[in-house]
Amino acid sequence: MSTKPEEIRHPCPDRLIIVGSGHLAWQMGEALINSGVTCVGVLARKRSSASALATRLGTVPLDSDPTLWPEAEFVLLAVSDSAICECAQRIPVRSAQILVHASGSGTLSQLSPHPRCGILWPLAALRRERSPDWPNTPLFVEGSESECTGRILELAQRISGVVIQAEAPIRHAHHLSAVSSANFTLFLLAETSEWLRAKGGNPRLLSPILHQVLSDFLEESNLHDRQTGPASRGDYETVEQQWREVYEQPALAALYRLFSDLICLKHASTKR
Repeated sequence: MSTKPEEIRHPCPDRLIIVGSGHLAWQMGEALINSGVTCVGVLARKRSSASALATRLGTVPLDSDPTLWPEAEFVLLAVSDSAICECAQRIPVRSAQILVHASGSGTLSQLSPHPRCGILWPLAALRRERSPDWPNTPLFVEGSESECTGRILELAQRISGVVIQAEAPIRHAHHLSAVSSANFTLFLLAETSEWLRAKGGNPRLLSPILHQVLSDFLEESNLHDRQTGPASRGDYETVEQQWREVYEQPALAALYRLFSDLICLKHASTKR
């Protein structure tokens, strides 16, 4: 794994076609345009969605027939994982063009039959209305061969200072970790906030303790040693009492029981 290519022998491509109009297309498209890349067209299932994004990026919506598309060094498939293969097969193979998708769990084989292809995946939670901190957002790059990899690396380095060349297993591991640490945590916070508001509480008061948890994570210490609360102390009576208090909210009750049991087991094993 490397954060820098050994050599980049080509100038960064200036022309880009975007396929897709969701959160990923909006955010990556805007980041690339702001870095100096020219978007020469946008294709989406809905013409209205393609027009909206094209207007945002200063370009035009494209015809569904890819043989009519303008020349571009890169085509970015900013589509769902399930649509990557179908989109790739509909796009004609052009010798000077690199086809790229932005899936954390995807593979290069999804871009068949294009021999010049690659992956540019941002480790970020992308939403249209909220731009990530692009200079500090990790971008994972994989190419079908060294020349393609070098060109994608240069493209990535235009928008981020954290560019990582890595093959599928490393990227997949980071994607799964992002899902479990960010998405699962957000769901837990949403359920907790909903329950607390129903009890007349204020979720904002949880901010200091949540900041402390993030601080513990950033220190890269043994996080299990930082665990507090009744489950880590083996206080089963309090665990049962609290579980009964959230019982009327099934999702939160299930999460409370699962995490409490796992924490109890973890800390009981370390005290033996």
